[in-house]
Amino acid sequence: MSKIQRFIKKESGFTIFELLVVMFILTLLSSVVLAGYRSGQKRYSLYQAAQRLASDVRRAQNMAISGVDIAGNYYGYGVYAVADGSSYLIYGDTDNTSDYQPTDTTVETIYLPNNVKIKETVPDAGKADVFFRPPDPDTYLNGVSGSYNEPIVITLELIGTSLTKTITVAATGLVEVSAAP
Repeated sequence: MSKIQRFIKKESGFTIFELLVVMFILTLLSSVVLAGYRSGQKRYSLYQAAQRLASDVRRAQNMAISGVDIAGNYYGYGVYAVADGSSYLIYGDTDNTSDYQPTDTTVETIYLPNNVKIKETVPDAGKADVFFRPPDPDTYLNGVSGSYNEPIVITLELIGTSLTKTITVAATGLVEVSAAP
């Protein structure tokens, strides 16, 4: 054997086929990770929206307890949401009705993330109105006070999927967030 032949035989490396296989495997793994990341991002936006809604209900409750008066004389504070909506309101009751009326003052409008919507409200299929009247605060669910009241359940949905989160507000003012069954 000549010196050139021995030199060529001792040289080792990858064939083009081996490189293509490795590149295919890396591309496949990257796409799986990226798809999982996007799915996780969507789930997180649903989780974050549910936590924000629960936090805003507690915020209205705390505003009623503390007697916060933002820009006028309010008889209490509440959160108003409409089924199939993409936003909800924190409001101050200016007309002493213990529920949301168009004449009440909107303290803040909160918009849900683009891929999340209010799927439904129970027991009233069209709206959810949680109102707190100071100083205790008394809790009014859809305009009615009393510990015998059925809790309000607001279901948020990740659009295009079956993923949901529920926010339950009891007549005692307890607010809970859970995944829907």
